[in-house]
Amino acid sequence: MKNTSENVSFIKWKAEETELIDLLKGHKKTDLLELADTHSVSVRKSWNKTKTAAILTEKITELAETIYHPVLEDVLLRLPDLETNAYRIKDLSEIEGFIPLIEKGFFFVTRDGDSILLLIPEEVLFSVKDRMDLSAETTAILNEETGESSSEKTRQAELLKSWRDKAMTIYGTVSMEHLQKTWNHYFDEPVTLEEIKKLLN
Repeated sequence: MKNTSENVSFIKWKAEETELIDLLKGHKKTDLLELADTHSVSVRKSWNKTKTAAILTEKITELAETIYHPVLEDVLLRLPDLETNAYRIKDLSEIEGFIPLIEKGFFFVTRDGDSILLLIPEEVLFSVKDRMDLSAETTAILNEETGESSSEKTRQAELLKSWRDKAMTIYGTVSMEHLQKTWNHYFDEPVTLEEIKKLLN
């Protein structure tokens, strides 16, 4: 994986595969090892592609939800929608701004006849859509008129449960640490893990 569009690594792609791990497995093993090195992920050359791709999937998903989130959001919001995983282009010059993100494993390209497909993994789309949904939901809950029966703790619990349910739907699991990190991202007053556990019970 080089730094020029002429040397971007194309993957082998099975139609309809849009999960990050499957797209990563479409790379040659040498490209996967290079990608692991780029992200400072410790992998062994003796590992098969599936094991290496699984480790990279965790790292890339984490980066998509944190450090790279603003960049990915900016790029994805320029696309026609946040539902489409594949875009057909004639050549890489049409997506030059994507090349650094392709080299980092957030996007992928594959040849399809005379054209090229830009592939966007589900996890990357969800990292942007989920945060946008959370922002809208957070605003809606916080803007609700609070009646006498609705306390601050009840509103916090509703919000945390909503976030937990969304994460469970998308990822199948959610940690208290993730909920704490999400809460502390949106609110000035931080919440502890103990407070989250109490609010969710």
